[in-house]
Amino acid sequence: MNFSLLFALVLMGFTFTMTQVMVIRELLVVFIGNELSIAIILANWLLLEAAGSFFLGKKTKEFGLGKGGYALLQMLLAILLPVTIYGIRGLRDFMGLSTGEGASLWQIFSWTAPLLAPLGIVDGILFALGCSLHSDLAQKAAPSIGRVYLYEALGAGTGGVLYTFFFIPFFTSFQVAFLLGAANLISGLLLLWADETPRRKGKVLLGLFGSILTAEIMILILSGAYALEKSSMRRLWRGLEVLQSSWSPYGNVTVGRREEQLTYFSNGIPICNTPVPDIALVEEMVHYPLLFSPSPGRVLIIGGGLGGVITEALKHPVEELHYTEIDPLIIQLIKDHLTPLTRQEIENPRVRIHLLDGRLYIKTTSKKFDLVILNLPSPSTLELNRFYTVDFFREVWQKLPEKGLLALSLPGSERYLSPETRDLNLSLIHTLREVFPSVYVIPGDVHFLLASASAEVGPLEPERIIARLKERKITTHFLTEFQIRLKLETPRQQWLQDSLSRGKAVKINRDAHPSGLYYGIAYWNAQFHPSLQIFWAKVGELRLWHLSLPLLLLICGAFAFWTKQRKELTKGSLIWVAASTGFFGMALSILLIFSFQTLYGYAYQWIGLLVAIFMAGMAWGSWTMTRALEKIRRFARTLIGVEILLVLFATLGTILLAIFYSPGLGQKILGGVKFGFLLLSGVAGYLVGLEFPLSSGLFFGKGEGVERTAGILYAADLFGAWAGSLLVGVLLVPVLGILQTCALIIFLKLTSLFLLSLSGPIKN
Repeated sequence: MNFSLLFALVLMGFTFTMTQVMVIRELLVVFIGNELSIAIILANWLLLEAAGSFFLGKKTKEFGLGKGGYALLQMLLAILLPVTIYGIRGLRDFMGLSTGEGASLWQIFSWTAPLLAPLGIVDGILFALGCSLHSDLAQKAAPSIGRVYLYEALGAGTGGVLYTFFFIPFFTSFQVAFLLGAANLISGLLLLWADETPRRKGKVLLGLFGSILTAEIMILILSGAYALEKSSMRRLWRGLEVLQSSWSPYGNVTVGRREEQLTYFSNGIPICNTPVPDIALVEEMVHYPLLFSPSPGRVLIIGGGLGGVITEALKHPVEELHYTEIDPLIIQLIKDHLTPLTRQEIENPRVRIHLLDGRLYIKTTSKKFDLVILNLPSPSTLELNRFYTVDFFREVWQKLPEKGLLALSLPGSERYLSPETRDLNLSLIHTLREVFPSVYVIPGDVHFLLASASAEVGPLEPERIIARLKERKITTHFLTEFQIRLKLETPRQQWLQDSLSRGKAVKINRDAHPSGLYYGIAYWNAQFHPSLQIFWAKVGELRLWHLSLPLLLLICGAFAFWTKQRKELTKGSLIWVAASTGFFGMALSILLIFSFQTLYGYAYQWIGLLVAIFMAGMAWGSWTMTRALEKIRRFARTLIGVEILLVLFATLGTILLAIFYSPGLGQKILGGVKFGFLLLSGVAGYLVGLEFPLSSGLFFGKGEGVERTAGILYAADLFGAWAGSLLVGVLLVPVLGILQTCALIIFLKLTSLFLLSLSGPIKN
């Protein structure tokens, strides 16, 4: 195998993955998005790649592209990477969005499509062209597609791991872009050197590549990437003086200053203001639960503690205050830019800061807490929803003494509850009542929920709260006696109960069925995308049979066609197989990662391992099948066997997840099967990797060339992955739950198995 081409093909997957992750992370800061916005960005990217592969990649022979053409595309990639990053940083200013303002879903779709088009289309062309070059060199057409798929998977897995654990902590986005560009230019130079291009033309191309590579290296050496970073940050955070902006595996953290006020942003969302916090909100969030608690000796705050919350909590007779923050970078940047407020919070001897996911801390600590304050946004993402389920509330309840309390906040209103706000509140109130005997709601623009482990703590009376405020000699600015009586007066409480009672039946939020995510996204849509409210309401009515029926009709139609025509396996069947396998791979990855998060708490290194093991399994599967292609006599029968394995594996995975989610399963047993998730991820990747080379061999056997085969099936695979990303994480899991989504995936693969079973024999 020619080293220059091998290096180029592995680098292709490496570049694709790193660029994709980097671009999505950058756009999240601009749009302040949730899973819906992530899905739209990823959908645009994958569809653009599919378009490049399908419309242009399959015609590479017609265009006369060879190694020189591949090298020119790499050069174009090197130029586009920093240009795209700079364009993303200026997008908010160009769209007229202010700092902290979200974009509509239509804006996200319409602006990211043209911005990402050049990169996505080039990526799609490169795969098909790489297959053509490998085929010409190896003189083995069908196996070449599998080998290129293998090399891309190896590069993609390596790129994902290195970007997460090496590039993010030490390099800015522009530095990563220039490093990737330099690597692609070096690869292009190696290809040109090995190419039999006419001497004069070859010298011109080599000179051009050398000049651009020298320019990129000089930009890196002379801090040009730093200058671009600084300039683009000014555009991204217009109106703020950016003191520091850094990336961690969890996202971007930026410190901005306006006059004397510092604001800390996590992925574009303001999380802390200092030295003057939002005192009205902070006082209500902290003092209501602490004054309701008869003896708050040990307190736990999950999320958003620094910048006022800890200060207010320490006014009470708290002996220990524990604070969990998943992202160490947030704590580090607060320490780097201390104000008198944050300094006294960090240096107070009663404060213990734990750099750990809050749910993982609850699972693993042996301590009990008189009060747990959940200071997190509403459940608009899968990661956030884990903190609002029955399963999490049970874990908290086990860490509370007899009169312990859990406090959290939800979006509210003083005068009118919209259907989306009402359903979100109602679902989570009912979810709390599944665990806690007493749940109290304090109405306002933000609703504060207090859940008591014992009915003896209540009732929530204003006079009791005021008496403890005086007894503890606590000074407040906003939370006065008048304000307490106003918030807890009987007419206001009655209005809230009447407003909530007008809602329709809502679902309980569970780990295995995260319906809170559905209501959280509905509320988010009502804020930023009111035009989607009707559509999202219809999504909530989806049932498993609604989605299974079209697949059943597809089976019936295919059977009727086969009965009438009695033809061999059609190209359409193979395209469906490739698309459904792309869906299967993406869907299974999402489900395994989400299940691991909810069962074990968010441990980032383990999530990275799950992704890496899946990619390694996919590479191994592709390598295994590519080696076996020349020995296979009946391709269709072999592909049917792989499809059966996929169905059996998905069925086994569903059974195991049902066991893992069962409430009676102890934490010790779960600890023993943690490595089982790695095994499931690896086997899923292996089975997905087996299919692409095999289906490519079959498609090639239908009289298609290498370029058309690679272009069409790669596009189908990407389209299936896009559908898996968009549907599973955003629609299916919130509406159907984990187990019903698994059932739908099984049924989807049964359709492709049925289509294949109708086929006749196909020769090598």
